[in-house]
Amino acid sequence: MSAAATLVLAAASVWLTAAVSLSIIDQRTRTLPTRVIWPTAAAVWMLYSIAALISGVPGGLRDAAIGALVCGTPLVAIHLIHPPSMGFGDVRFGVLNGLLCGWWGWHVALVGLTAGFFIALPEALVVMVRHGPRSGRPLGPYLAAGTAAAVGWAMATSGVVPAG
Repeated sequence: MSAAATLVLAAASVWLTAAVSLSIIDQRTRTLPTRVIWPTAAAVWMLYSIAALISGVPGGLRDAAIGALVCGTPLVAIHLIHPPSMGFGDVRFGVLNGLLCGWWGWHVALVGLTAGFFIALPEALVVMVRHGPRSGRPLGPYLAAGTAAAVGWAMATSGVVPAG
């Protein structure tokens, strides 16, 4: 395994540790703390930066930044239009998830975000039927699951360090 691949796997491991912690916190408190999200994003960015330098393929780093933007933009729009429907912790977590997925392309980030919403849909419908349309559930665990699925798919189909 190359050094760049080891660094990308380390970034994914850092994210996974934070995502599990954030999912538990969100389930218990319905918050996603900034003090966990931004240091994790910084660690992922640093590891990706070194991996891009070692591999000589800076496209993954550029795509990670685009992935963060692709995931953060619709979430911040939802938050600004109707803040009770999505907390800003979900927006920050979406940016982190987009950063992680974006290494394999902005489309993977979009797949991860979309997968998270699709995974949340069955429970959201049940909660809405039982408790009414104004009820809600933490979104963080679903965003994490969608991101994990997208990253797993990307690693399996494109490799840990995609070419070009």
